[in-house]
Amino acid sequence: MLKLDGEKQGELLEVTTEGTATEDDLHLFKEALKAKKLQEEPLNILFIFKNIEGNTPKALWEAFKVVVHLKSIKKSAIVADDTFMSLDQNKVIPGVEIERFSLEEVDEARKWLRK
Repeated sequence: MLKLDGEKQGELLEVTTEGTATEDDLHLFKEALKAKKLQEEPLNILFIFKNIEGNTPKALWEAFKVVVHLKSIKKSAIVADDTFMSLDQNKVIPGVEIERFSLEEVDEARKWLRK
């Protein structure tokens, strides 16, 4: 399941993923990212991951279509529980400043992105 907030101009784009990501979820994210790029570039994104179970095979294919839009991201905060694996933050998206926060630190993540 994917939930998007902050799609209006001047708002922080927030992407919440819970459970298993589907092809439709990734398509929705791609379209929101494209629309946000038209409003402002570079942009900052808050990702919130809860109870992650993985991706469907079609979601992985859709994720490849998103890659071209990632260069528009300046900063990304990752707020996650323990079901989200620890990533080497410097290798996730080259050129994007990434910080990781716990679920309890979502407000701190928003503040960091707005700096």
